[in-house]
Amino acid sequence: MPPRTWDLRHSYFVRVPPTRLFAAMTEPKQLVRWLCDIAELEPRKGGRYRLGWTDGPVHEGRVVDFLRNRSLRLSWEWEGVPLRTTRFGMAVAPAKGGAIATFTHSGFPRETRWAELYAGAEWGWTYFAMNLKSFLESGRDLRSPRDG
Repeated sequence: MPPRTWDLRHSYFVRVPPTRLFAAMTEPKQLVRWLCDIAELEPRKGGRYRLGWTDGPVHEGRVVDFLRNRSLRLSWEWEGVPLRTTRFGMAVAPAKGGAIATFTHSGFPRETRWAELYAGAEWGWTYFAMNLKSFLESGRDLRSPRDG
C-alpha cells in the first residue's frame, strides 16, 4: 500500500558547532536573520510559537517536541488553510568540522488538492535551509524581495 502522506526530509552540513546551529533554529533574534520577519518561540514542549513574513503567511501553533541542542518540532498551521495535520521539525547532529541540520515536514495528505502546498514546502525549506547555511557560515542573508 502506498504512503498516505507526503513527507519531506532534507539534511545539510553546516560548518558551525551544533550548539550555534541549534541557537539559530530556536532563538527569535536569530530566526529573523535567516527565516522570517516576525519570530516568537517559547523553547519548550507545549510552548507557543509565531512565525510570519511581511506580505506573506503567519504560522502559529504549539511546540510539539523540544530537546535542547538537538531538535524542535512544531504543529504547522496556515491561517485560512484547513489542514491541521502537518508537523515541521529541525534537528541538529554533530559532525566532524560542524553539524548536520535536518529539516522535516510531514503529514501532507496524498491528495491532489494538497500537492501544490507540499511542493511549496519542498521548495521553501530547501531555500531557507540554504539561507541558514549562508547566514551561519558567512553572515550573509540571501533573501530577496524578488524571491518566491
